[in-house]
Order: sequence, then structure tokens, then C-alpha cells
Amino acid sequence: MKPTRTITWALVLAASLLVGCDSTDGRNGNERQSDSEERSPTKVNVVAEDYGFEAPATISGGLVEFTFTNTGNEPHFAGLARVADGKSFEEVEAAMTAPPSADVPTAPPPFEDFAGIPTADPGEGGTMTLNVPAGSYAFFCLIPSPDGVSHAAKGMVKELTVDEGSAGSLPNPDATVVATDFAFDRNPAVEAGENVVLLRNEGQQLHEINLVELPSGTTMDNVVDWYSRPSGPPPMRSLAGAAILPGEEATATLNLEAGRTYAFICVIPDVLGDFATHVTKGMLTQPITVP
Repeated sequence: MKPTRTITWALVLAASLLVGCDSTDGRNGNERQSDSEERSPTKVNVVAEDYGFEAPATISGGLVEFTFTNTGNEPHFAGLARVADGKSFEEVEAAMTAPPSADVPTAPPPFEDFAGIPTADPGEGGTMTLNVPAGSYAFFCLIPSPDGVSHAAKGMVKELTVDEGSAGSLPNPDATVVATDFAFDRNPAVEAGENVVLLRNEGQQLHEINLVELPSGTTMDNVVDWYSRPSGPPPMRSLAGAAILPGEEATATLNLEAGRTYAFICVIPDVLGDFATHVTKGMLTQPITVP
């Protein structure tokens, strides 16, 4: 089936993620600092509503800690697209809010890379920390509403200017997950309370760790089946996480409750293959019951 404009732009977005930060070599021009020069991150609150973002218009770049909260009645994510050289935020907004069409855009999109905090259900959220270079960006959410219209088309695209700032080290993680195409290397050892999980992307396309909570009786087969053939409400709750480009790192700070069962999944489409979501190709952990 020939993709619509809306689907195509979503897949183009899913083809590249913004900068994370390598733990040793300071990729993307963000040189690592010595321990004596460590800096605190710029802290940015991003609140998703139905349908818009509450977030500052300008922040300092370098090491940034994004705290995302969904106060709406629908699931939302917080993507961050970088406006391409020579393009404007208005062009990005127009591309993201274009109505569905049988025409597939042939010109490159007016944005380049993005990072993101994956989907969080109403009342949920999380924190992602990474290094962000100066530039013009846009927060966005492309999840469709029940009427089929994307959240971006309803107003969930917001301009963000990132000023120059100093790069810094990511928080010390409690657990590390390495993503490849298409698997996670381990079930992270997590505990009740706050957990800092480092995501390292060693794949060839962008990947995420989206924390989901599994109700009693729900299996990972149920989750995979739903993403293979979405119908009705999802069998799990989405609790945010972190998404990054190949070769990058970021941390997600997540709160887990004792006695509950969770898993990490990646639901980004395979833009280098058949466009199936990565979770349907095996990109998931096994259920993790928090002691």
C-alpha cells in the first residue's frame, strides 16, 4: 500500500534521531569534560496537553535534562526535531501538520534529526538526559487521535531555540541497555523507586527504550500481537523512556513500583526494511517483576 503523506513524514522522522552523547569520545562535537569540570544539566520541563506543549521557547544547550509529563487525556510523546539548514520552523510545522494525501513527498523534509521521550499514557512521564547542540528545533507529537487526526495537526508542534551550552557527562546509570537491530542485549536489573537506565544504540537506525507496564495476565506475545495488528486499547500502559540515533547514548530516569511487572520495547518502524515496528521483530525485553 502506498503510504500517505502523514505516514511518510512520520517514517522520515523515525529515520533519524537527534544527538545523544558518547560516554568516551564526545561525538557530535561535544567534548567530554574532566571530573573537575562536570556541570549540572539544563533542566527543562515539557508538559503535554490535549493538544499542545507547555515548554520554554529558549534553553541553554549542552547537557540537558528533559522532564516530560502527560497531563492530557490521550497518550502523547515528546519528539524533538532539528530544523534543517536553510529551513524555518514554519516549514517544519507545515510538513508535520499536512493532511493525509496519496502523494508521497519527494523532497527532503525540512528537518534533520530528532531525539525523543517515547509515548506516555495520561498521568505518566519520565526524564531523558542527553547533550543537545545549539540550533532551532521543534517539539512534536504525531500520535493520531480517535478521529484519525494526528496530534501535530491539532496543535502539538512547538518551536524551541537551543543556545550554545557546555556538554557534560550523563548521569551514572543504575542499569545499561544496548540496542542493536533488532534486540536488546539484556533485561536490565531494576529496583523499586527511581531507576536511571542508560540506552546505548549500536544499531543502524534509531532505537528507543519505551517502558511499559504489563497488567496481570498480559504476556509479551499479547504486546507483539497488538503492535502487529492494532485493534482496541493496547494491552499495556506506556510510561516513557528515551530514543536516540545510532552510535549515541542517553539516560532515562523512570520510577518503578514494587510488585509490578514491566518490560522495555521499541516501537519505531523499520525504515530500512518493511516498516514493521521493531517490537514485532524481537526488540523487547522479557517481563521484569520489580522485587
